Amino acid sequence: MYKRSRFLIGFSIFLLCCESNEHIRKYRLPKNTMEGKNKSQKIPIEFQIGWIKPKSWKEVKGHAMRYASFNAPYVDGNADISITTFEGNSGGIVPNVNRWLGQIGIEPYSSDKILNIEEKMKSKLGEYSYFKLINEKNNETAILAAIFELKNRTLFIKLSSTLKGLRSIETEFIGFCSSIFIKG
Repeated sequence: MYKRSRFLIGFSIFLLCCESNEHIRKYRLPKNTMEGKNKSQKIPIEFQIGWIKPKSWKEVKGHAMRYASFNAPYVDGNADISITTFEGNSGGIVPNVNRWLGQIGIEPYSSDKILNIEEKMKSKLGEYSYFKLINEKNNETAILAAIFELKNRTLFIKLSSTLKGLRSIETEFIGFCSSIFIKG
């Protein structure tokens, strides 16, 4: 009888301990990050940027992927300026430029052609790649873009506008890109 009781107790404990995943615990630990300007993109504490914004530009709420967004007024409307940042090289220059070309209705360029239209510019953050992308067949669409390839991150600043808007804001855009700096 004693052996049978021990067996039943042991078997009951075995069934209770092995029954389901109820006893598995999961933990989520926060990363060492701060929220971006939009409170939706997590940016590492060691990568917080600042800039000198043209007075006419208005900071606006952007979508979740943006670090910051601006509207830049010109005679016929507003250009959209976005700042995004990602870990690593974020695919590299060629795929990103080709994605932007697609956004304005232009077929992808070869790597060589992209390198030929790339301009190297200087900023407080260091050297960056500058692109002026214009759909010659449709003068209503144009993009200015700056790509900062940093140690562990890539920073993108993009202006989407009409050709007229691009021409009237380009100097301000270059000045803005050149003013970017790491805070702290």
